[in-house]
Amino acid sequence: MTRIIDIKGVGKALELQFHAHGIYSAYDLLMKFPAKYQSFEEDSLLLAVDKTEVTVTGLVIDIPKVVNHRGNLKSIHFHLLVDNEKIKVVAFRREYLKEALTENLSITVKGRFEKKKKLITASAVLLKPLTSSFKPIYNLDPIYDSVVSKIIKTILDQGLVDIYETLPNKLIQDEGLISRQSLVQKIHFPNSDEDIQQAYYRLKYEEALLFQYKMMSQKLLLENDSKPIKQYQLDKVKAFIETIPYALTQDQKDAVNDIFRDFKKPYPTKRLIQGDVGSGKTIVVAIGIMGAKTAGYQSALMAPTEILAEQHYQYFKSMFKDLNVALLTGSTKNKAFLKAQILRGDIDLVIGTHALVTDDVLFHDLGFVIIDEQHRFGVETRESLKNKGIADAVYLTATPIPRTLAIVLFGDMDVSIIKEKPQGRKEIQTRYFQKSQEHAVFEHVKKELDLGHQAFFIAPSIDSLERGENVIGLYERVQATFANYDVFMLHGKLSTQEKNDVIQKFYESKGAILVSTTVVEVGIDMPLATMMVIFDGEYFGLSQLHQLRGRVGRSNLQSHCYVISDESDIERLSFFSKTNDGFLLSEYDLSKRGPGEFLGVRQSGLIRFEYADIGTDFDLFLKVKEAALWILKNERVNQTFRKVYKID
Repeated sequence: MTRIIDIKGVGKALELQFHAHGIYSAYDLLMKFPAKYQSFEEDSLLLAVDKTEVTVTGLVIDIPKVVNHRGNLKSIHFHLLVDNEKIKVVAFRREYLKEALTENLSITVKGRFEKKKKLITASAVLLKPLTSSFKPIYNLDPIYDSVVSKIIKTILDQGLVDIYETLPNKLIQDEGLISRQSLVQKIHFPNSDEDIQQAYYRLKYEEALLFQYKMMSQKLLLENDSKPIKQYQLDKVKAFIETIPYALTQDQKDAVNDIFRDFKKPYPTKRLIQGDVGSGKTIVVAIGIMGAKTAGYQSALMAPTEILAEQHYQYFKSMFKDLNVALLTGSTKNKAFLKAQILRGDIDLVIGTHALVTDDVLFHDLGFVIIDEQHRFGVETRESLKNKGIADAVYLTATPIPRTLAIVLFGDMDVSIIKEKPQGRKEIQTRYFQKSQEHAVFEHVKKELDLGHQAFFIAPSIDSLERGENVIGLYERVQATFANYDVFMLHGKLSTQEKNDVIQKFYESKGAILVSTTVVEVGIDMPLATMMVIFDGEYFGLSQLHQLRGRVGRSNLQSHCYVISDESDIERLSFFSKTNDGFLLSEYDLSKRGPGEFLGVRQSGLIRFEYADIGTDFDLFLKVKEAALWILKNERVNQTFRKVYKID
């Protein structure tokens, strides 16, 4: 492998500068693709729009002048003859060009064109003709892009790096892709916009293919495994459904049927159930738990926080009169005794946090696993619980993800969606207010408290002075304003026991306020809560606002969500106030923030892309799924592919 120092034109100082960017060899530099391109395609000044960027080539027709400005700022002024028209050029911080800009020299200038003044304020002045209309920008400061391009040209001209093909020939031919050799040439030295597009399509294709290959590998691995078909007792499951005090929605029924179809499959299954806030995902998995019990299997439910695990425990204990339900968290006493019960099979359903995945938690016959708020766990944590038995797994999320993204991101899972709200639930009335209107919000809160209802007040931080109102300051303010009512405070710095105590006191108090951070975003179920007041809404994403809104409206009482924010947030919050559908909000969020920021929901389980874009390249991701399956099912091709891409 040729070291960077061994390339003609690279001295010791330049070598160290390359090292600072992680470039140690000719290959490293060749694989450092441009971050972007500066276009120098020439424009017609006759057709140019006033005050837009143009690129022109012309002759210098006078001696340049250097003009001093405030401080050390200087500019150079000269005239250029372009298409027989005299154009003035002003270039700031280019005074060093004075001697080089001789009369009748042909140069290229790029900059902002003011048509009436016949003036170009230059952003680039090129003294030598470009071999291409596109100048690569590498962002390898302090190394000039022209130096990088020169060294890369030397590498290619002297054949210092062997460029091997990484994709099977069949895919290159079928998809009309350029070769890897051509990719490297076109991406560093494009002759046209088409060259750049072809190079980047090849890069996107490879990224999407690798992603889908890993997804399909997991899916095929799962399907190659085997499990006994669950022989559940349908009559007992139906009898349990009869005890539910309300009718299931059609979406809930469909999701239940999906789970029981999974039970009948001869291999372990993975299913993502997306349910909008308040859509009733929990009762769906409860029916699945009952089905697993009648088939002779244990179930386990993992929640991201002790608060949520405790709430699930209380809920399922009340739901299952004939099942043994246990809670296992970091705070659980007599853990050894409980673990022995789980191993013996005395526990039908164990609910817990990360404590469930420790090595000493062993099951008698784990057959059904539920991961709640799955995006809050890493992939390894989720899989380690599932692998404690030959289990069917359901992953729950109340964070609506556009279906297109779900199909790609969770390609190794089947997807069920629950959008309908249970009958009797009233739509939450949502409005946004400016800070000057806060008093009107407080007056409405007092009316709700006088009816015995409860309110949430949400602040964006615990004690920060830079992110709007903090929870400690808000708590003190609310205590003073609502002196005749119970006011509680909740945030992430409290211990688990302190959090549980606060939530229990709030739950038992009529006409009370809970001042909190987003720690209440999931899992807090307060039927009497009818007011959600969110301060400094500009610090929250729409999906997070929607999650917080879902903490109210949990009964047949009319509920309200008020967001207090600044004027600049009106468009976004106007959309939020008119839209109760979390999936529509997620589509809006995606379009405004882009997939990169939006997909923070997947945290450590997410593969990030450098070139492909899940939102705009959705069709490509679907297309390469078939290519990934073809590779996986062709043993010789598969072995080569794994070796080339270093897949263990």
